[in-house]
Amino acid sequence: MLLRLVETWPEQVCEGLRRRRELPPPVRDAMLRHPSPRIRGALAAHPGVDPLVRAKLLADPAWRVRIRAFGRPGQEPLPDDVLVRLLAELDGRPSDMPFTREELIGELLDAMGYDRRLFRLAAAHPRPGVRRFAAGSLYWLDERSRQALLDDEAPEVRAAAVASVAHRQQVMEPADLPDQHCHTFWYVLQRPLSRALVDHVLASGDTAALRVMGENPTVPPDVVETLLRHPDPSVRQGVTGRVDLTGDQLVRLANDPVVEVRTAVSTHPGLTELQRADIDIDVTTVRDDGHFGSADVRCRSIPYPDDASPQLTEALCWARSVNPLLRRRAARNAELPVETVTILADDSDLGVRVLLAQHHPAAPPALLLRCFLEYHCCGRDRLSELPQFPTEGLARFADDPDPAVRRLVALDPHANPELVDRLSTDPDATVRQAMATSPGLSAPRIAALLNDPELAEAAAANPALTVEQMLHILDGTTAS
Repeated sequence: MLLRLVETWPEQVCEGLRRRRELPPPVRDAMLRHPSPRIRGALAAHPGVDPLVRAKLLADPAWRVRIRAFGRPGQEPLPDDVLVRLLAELDGRPSDMPFTREELIGELLDAMGYDRRLFRLAAAHPRPGVRRFAAGSLYWLDERSRQALLDDEAPEVRAAAVASVAHRQQVMEPADLPDQHCHTFWYVLQRPLSRALVDHVLASGDTAALRVMGENPTVPPDVVETLLRHPDPSVRQGVTGRVDLTGDQLVRLANDPVVEVRTAVSTHPGLTELQRADIDIDVTTVRDDGHFGSADVRCRSIPYPDDASPQLTEALCWARSVNPLLRRRAARNAELPVETVTILADDSDLGVRVLLAQHHPAAPPALLLRCFLEYHCCGRDRLSELPQFPTEGLARFADDPDPAVRRLVALDPHANPELVDRLSTDPDATVRQAMATSPGLSAPRIAALLNDPELAEAAAANPALTVEQMLHILDGTTAS
């Protein structure tokens, strides 16, 4: 039946095929050989596609398919030997692609989630053009690879590596700072700064610029002290992440009159756990953009201090911290041992519990359900899609005031068909659509929904749909 869909309605089924959990081998092979670039592109973008299949699609006649075959974060990465060949091809920039070599490599980097493995392969590539690209991104590499590029046999590679070092070390002057806020403006403030530029920003009174400058490690100690005493709390908050803060400065920030500043400094590595315990913080004031301000806890994702998942050693240390923001960091590590998971699953902080549920494969089923019921923002629906999410007994939520909770009834394998039928007429459209996909829906109701413009697509995806009904759909009629 899938093969018939691919053959007869290729344009219409692309997205549905891409969303399938698995593609049977005969269907995958048919998609690989299909004349439609959209079908081949859907295969390249499938989350579970074999990287060797994507490797074949890298030679596809359609450039859009080839770019899709680069991959995306979450897909199994291409093997090293395939990437080495691909880098050589991109160095030559295929004539049919409307991109420069740099743009194409940028697409590959983005597809790989900026995996440093690509930089390592590029730095050791036999083609000087590829090594020259790696030399332009010298500080993504380890020390040995950087030195190898600085000593490279090709003059253009050495020159690019030297230029990269010089660019990294170039001290910014007032003339380098644009007159208005823009990407370059913020980039300059993160580079090495001259005293003249530091004084220029101080004199400007631009609090947003002062906040960013306060994070710059090249700002001298006397200016750090000035920023630490600034009347605007956002400027003081910008200083809190500096690793060179003195003990006295940390104490002053920990006693700042503004809770946002105290909360920001509370995760500083220079503080002891006893000091952290004495800091009056408020993690509910952290917004989903990482800044601070009042917001309804039900309408906000769980914040945490940084984007990087911590190493296990750090995570184990932070898991025992009195500071919930550090415990949130720990909860993001998917390698935490079972005993630590058990402790964090009962943490007093909602953020810790949610991040553990979202990131750890051994998060208890009861925790996933609890988090779904208590958490109301980004990533909530993904909790119910995890394999360990409990499904037994979800029918008890049929009359919950929250539509997202009522939708859980569709997951209950033992939900009463009459209950599922009733919810298929729920006032909320998302609940109606969820019930249309539920295998607990009665056969007559599934047949009726196949004629409902709003719910026909969801009903057609119902796993309880019979082969006879599916054949009738493909034949252009609906089973009664």
